[in-house]
Amino acid sequence: MKLKPVIQKCKRYSQIISSSPTILFQGGKKLLNLRIIPELFYISPQSNWVTDWVGHYITTEVKHQFNWPTHLLSAPHLIFEQIIHYGELGTFLHFVHSRANKNNKILVTVFHGNRSTQYPDLSQNIDSLIQYCHIPIKIITACQGMYKRLLDWGIPEQKIACIPLGIDLSIFKPTIPARKMLDRHRLGIPDNAICIGSFQKDGIGWEKGLEPKLIKGPDIFLKVIARLNHEHNIFILLSGPARGYVIRGLQELNIPYRHVFLEDFKSMPRLYHCLDLYLVTSREEGGPSSVLESLACGVPIVSTRVGLAPDIIQHQRNGLLAEIDQVDQLYENCQQILSNTSLHQSVIENGLKDIESYDWKIIASRYYHEIYQPLRYA
Repeated sequence: MKLKPVIQKCKRYSQIISSSPTILFQGGKKLLNLRIIPELFYISPQSNWVTDWVGHYITTEVKHQFNWPTHLLSAPHLIFEQIIHYGELGTFLHFVHSRANKNNKILVTVFHGNRSTQYPDLSQNIDSLIQYCHIPIKIITACQGMYKRLLDWGIPEQKIACIPLGIDLSIFKPTIPARKMLDRHRLGIPDNAICIGSFQKDGIGWEKGLEPKLIKGPDIFLKVIARLNHEHNIFILLSGPARGYVIRGLQELNIPYRHVFLEDFKSMPRLYHCLDLYLVTSREEGGPSSVLESLACGVPIVSTRVGLAPDIIQHQRNGLLAEIDQVDQLYENCQQILSNTSLHQSVIENGLKDIESYDWKIIASRYYHEIYQPLRYA
């Protein structure tokens, strides 16, 4: 018998075992014919983007509150008889043919999607989801609009769950006037300017983003800002990658702006604290998380009826809503917030009350009780 192949094989098993003690433990239980209590493996791209932070908060809170082992990974390799939660549709489709999808209980989050020919990439992803919808036990979405779409596309109701995004209220919270002025001065925002925020990626690609990602509505944003600039002294605060299209548009309109790209997500509140208004002009969204973040920081928000915005925003109570592509409505809503002091203040106060039920501690608990616990003990 040749020993070299055997030694090499043993080394490979040793590497797998040392890097994945959970798999060894579960494999041992299987050999002993003992009941396996699965752990949670949350798969996200690990690109320091919103979906990664969603996974971070879910796994951290579930582990803390329920003393259940959770793991945040970028790939589902070497996982056996566990619960795998793909944090976004693209990640699921990337690993759709993985062996892990046959040996584990699979969950998929679908934040947004559209089968319109206007958005071929989204349509293709949804067609693939429908093709492979037999793989996940549950498809989870964050807003009622997407929930209804999934039903319309033929996904069985018992396979769909709707749980909103959460917010870390220990980080995203209001500031005091003196601190607000200090933050504005540091960014060069004039005291007499109306500062309007837009913190998202709305250009194609990950470089300058000179070609607009129209699904995010950067063209609508510029049209609304141009009209507001005739009535107010406007300053635009931007964050996020690939903002070249909007930056070029603001330069052509001669509207002052500042683009700040923060590597640390937890630094975002200091940008919100500079704002007098946050504006969402998107045509399609899975969130946006800026709805939650604005309310939590005490910033009035005007948004199109996309994603979870109509689920959270009650028109003229904690924010203002407009129909998609309606420049006039968006402009009028912004004017109301900026000119009506009473409305401005009530929107802030109601937003701070309403956002409390979206704390990640509460949302993660819902994930555990509504999604994970039934699978954990099934």
